[in-house]
Parts: sequence; C-alpha cells; structure tokens
Amino acid sequence: MMIEYGRSARWYNNYGDEIGFCKKYGFDFMQIWYKNGGLEFDKLPNPKEKAILEADFPVIIHAVFEIGDYEKYDKDLLRVLKFLGHSEVIIHPVCKPSLVSQESIYKLSECNKKITEMFSDEEITVYIENNCKLVPLNYTPEELRIIFGSSPKTELLLDIAHIDHYGHLQELINVKFPKCLHIADKHLTDIHEHLPIGHGELDYKIIFSDYLKDFDGKIIFEVVTDHDDEIINSKTAIQEMIDG
Repeated sequence: MMIEYGRSARWYNNYGDEIGFCKKYGFDFMQIWYKNGGLEFDKLPNPKEKAILEADFPVIIHAVFEIGDYEKYDKDLLRVLKFLGHSEVIIHPVCKPSLVSQESIYKLSECNKKITEMFSDEEITVYIENNCKLVPLNYTPEELRIIFGSSPKTELLLDIAHIDHYGHLQELINVKFPKCLHIADKHLTDIHEHLPIGHGELDYKIIFSDYLKDFDGKIIFEVVTDHDDEIINSKTAIQEMIDG
C-alpha cells in the first residue's frame, strides 16, 4: 500500500473548483463533512450525494457525531456510504465539555461498537478520531483503550494536531497504530489549532522518523486557510519528509 494524500474540502467554495485544485496539485481524494444528518457543502445542489457521485472524484466522509447522533443518523450515514460505494468512513465523536462525565466514554464505546459492527457487515471500515483537550472525550490513551478494547475492528484516525506533547502522541500510538492521519500544525501551548505546516511548533520530521516511521495509509490535510499556497506548501513539506 502506498500513502494517499487528501485534504479537507473547503465547503464554502465551488465543488468543481475544489476538485480542480486537488487534481492540479496531486491530491488523491477530498474529505467531506457529514453533520446533523446531511453532507455539508454550501455550493452543491441537492441531493448532494448524487452530485458528488456524478463529479467522479474520490472522497471520504468525515461524520461529526454527538453521542446521540449515532442512533439518530447511523442508518442515513450508511445509506450515503452505500450510495457512494464507499468502504471507509471517519467518525469524529464530539460532546460539549460540560456534558462529559465518567460514563461518557462507556456510552461512546457502546455506540462505536454498534455502528462498527453494522458497517462491517456492509464491508465498511470505521475510523474513530481522537480529540483534543477542548473536547475531553476519546482524548486520553485510557479512553482509547476502552474504545478499541470493546471494538477491535474499529481503526484509529490519529489527528496529530490534537496532541498536547510528543509523549501524548506516543501513548496514543501505543494503544493502536493509525491507518489514517489528520495533519496540521499547532503551537503546543494552544489547545486547538489547525495551521499550515511550518506555522506552528510540531516537528513533523521527528514525528515521521521517530513515531510514525512505519506509517502507510491515508494522510488528510486539515489546514484551515483560504491561501492555496499554504495548502500546497504543507503537502510538499510532508511529502519531502516522508520520501526522504
């Protein structure tokens, strides 16, 4: 397997322009958000899944789920995935910090196990994303152990910009080695940032040489910027580090 490079689509832009940008600069696929029971893309006619299918460019769905959304939207998400012919989906569990309790991770674990089994029966792999301290759920290595201990079929999407320090990164990898990455830069003193590579403090040379040297899977750039060159330069920098 070779590394595939993708990027989070800018949902407020023209969909065709986003595809054109990907093709021009060598991105293999786009990440599209699913939230509150629908695909999020402003300038895309309904039904959006039909327009995406007709555009004929690879995408991966990134579903943002509150705990209650698992049962509320699981069947609709499955419908969308089957319509698009997808074999993978990212689920990003979220929760208001004030609502997180000691029981939350067990509720999440139960929901994740159920949806993983449902989707696995349709030959769809579920990736679950680790959170940052801003959303203190599925954030610590102990919480990830509960998730994967309950559902070994679930894969880890590791968001590197959600780590607090390199020790935190190592602890998460020790629980389960990722097959998919979200990549962006951040300052380690900031809880949540998604900056272009080189605009923060993460040393990706160290990350890929010391922590993820055996990584072989999907890399998705979650670089929040309207400046095309910052996205292009981020991809170039990471490719050069990986390719040596």
